[in-house]
Amino acid sequence: MMNYRKPGILTLILMLTAALALSACSSSGDGTNTAEQPGDNQTPAAPADPLGKYDPPIEVTTVRGDINQGFKYKNGDTIDNNIWTRIFEEQYGIKVKNNWTVDESQYRQKLNVSIASGDIPDFLMVNKEEMMRLNDAGQLEDLTTILEQYGSPYLKDLLQQDNGVALKAATVEGKLVGIPKMQVNGGISTGEMLWVRTDWLKKLNLPEPKTIDDVVRIATAFAKEDPDGNGKADTRGLGVNNTLFQMHGTVKGFFNGYKAYPDFWIKDASGSLVFGSIQPEMKAALEQLAKLYADGIIDQEFAVKPWDKLAEEIAAGKLGLAYGTVSDGGHIHSKNIDNEPDATWRPYPIVSVDDSPAVPQLQDTATNFYVVKKGTKNPEAMIKIANIYLKHYYETNYAPEPNPFISDSDGVFPGKYHPVQIDPLNVNLEAYKQVQEAREKGDGSMLGFPASVHFERLTQYEEGDKKLWFATAVFGPEGSYSIIDYYNNKNLGIYSEFQGAATPTMSQKMSSLKKMQDEAFTKIIMGQSPISAFDKFVEDWKKLGGDRITEEVNEWYSQNQ
Repeated sequence: MMNYRKPGILTLILMLTAALALSACSSSGDGTNTAEQPGDNQTPAAPADPLGKYDPPIEVTTVRGDINQGFKYKNGDTIDNNIWTRIFEEQYGIKVKNNWTVDESQYRQKLNVSIASGDIPDFLMVNKEEMMRLNDAGQLEDLTTILEQYGSPYLKDLLQQDNGVALKAATVEGKLVGIPKMQVNGGISTGEMLWVRTDWLKKLNLPEPKTIDDVVRIATAFAKEDPDGNGKADTRGLGVNNTLFQMHGTVKGFFNGYKAYPDFWIKDASGSLVFGSIQPEMKAALEQLAKLYADGIIDQEFAVKPWDKLAEEIAAGKLGLAYGTVSDGGHIHSKNIDNEPDATWRPYPIVSVDDSPAVPQLQDTATNFYVVKKGTKNPEAMIKIANIYLKHYYETNYAPEPNPFISDSDGVFPGKYHPVQIDPLNVNLEAYKQVQEAREKGDGSMLGFPASVHFERLTQYEEGDKKLWFATAVFGPEGSYSIIDYYNNKNLGIYSEFQGAATPTMSQKMSSLKKMQDEAFTKIIMGQSPISAFDKFVEDWKKLGGDRITEEVNEWYSQNQ
């Protein structure tokens, strides 16, 4: 289980960002003559300043592949000339040149051509596999000392919000070869939860879910005891979608309650890494799901229903129980409230098959990384550009409004023009906690954006504006972020032990093994295969490449502990 560190400042919510504490950005020199500092010198002659201005100015190159139709500009701005480029040049003496820019759908193809030709810029964004290819070819700077010397305190704190899991993914034989592009609202906020229609609980005199047995009992009653009172057998028990492990109607949280971790690498008793999907705990969870299906508690057509079909059933008042994620109340269950204003919903932590707390599996906190070309003249520049992003985007309060980095009615979102976007993981969690503290005091006047927005919405909801139910579903005292706060406070959450790039056999075999796995699990749940088919699946998985993948994963693990 992980111990989560929390940032010391307020951060943004719902992919919008703004800042809090008013502090002037340093534009003084950092005491380092960059023209005299070679690219491979990681011990500058003078103390490093994370926000020091280059004098004379420098130019660094990059490439952009996060450009899409959502990038809108005004006042003559472009991706090459905008609020960020002006801040870089005027306040920090940095000119960032884009060697090329493409739509995000074309980035990987264009980047692979550049990597193959050895024509890469001073810094760029890559995934794990691309990072490893570049490192194996000796094309990446070691950023270990550079991050220590030039990283701002906030950047360093942010990179530890997952206890360094993402940094470990970017470390090869003790060398840090990339800086994780941390995902906003990632980490602990990706833990799954149970969404339950609580007016149905009350009507049927059912307990709140505390164990897997409670979940089975609730699901059975919702399917069999006419919770909507229309005299028809037209309600569902436990909502399950056809992907099994994604979106609303996942059964990942159900498996976690059995201490089973599908599509996940965990440690066994000997300390070696093993694949969660083939462990014995999976079998017990599958057996229970098969019983629920056989009893008609799970929709007999779940195997052909994507998550949005479950959302339609929720809106229509036909489904009252499913595993899901933190945002589901706002965009799924709110549709049911629109149709049935007296309906009530509440999220609950996932529950365990025994008396121990269930531990949710968490998504990786970074899938992309910023790397620096070996031998570039100013390898620290990328780190300083990241510092600038955090300083202006999160730590500085721009007044008067509007904040220049926040999207407006024209759909312009200048914040995302920045070439190095490293965001706090616990954005919404921090806002939730501040809102609750303000509500306890009965005073939200001191809240900054975005907590102020949520406080106002909750106040308006309580005063009668029921269109704002979505706000209480997420940020209310019993909203979904109360569950994330519970996980965080109880240190409940586990990351995959394997954080490396896809191994050779994994690249060749894993997609076919995944397909085989999901087909086997679906057939077992539907009763088309007996529970003993799990053992055959495990045998086939190991024989068809799984054993070799496990060997490669443990080779990585032994080199990167």
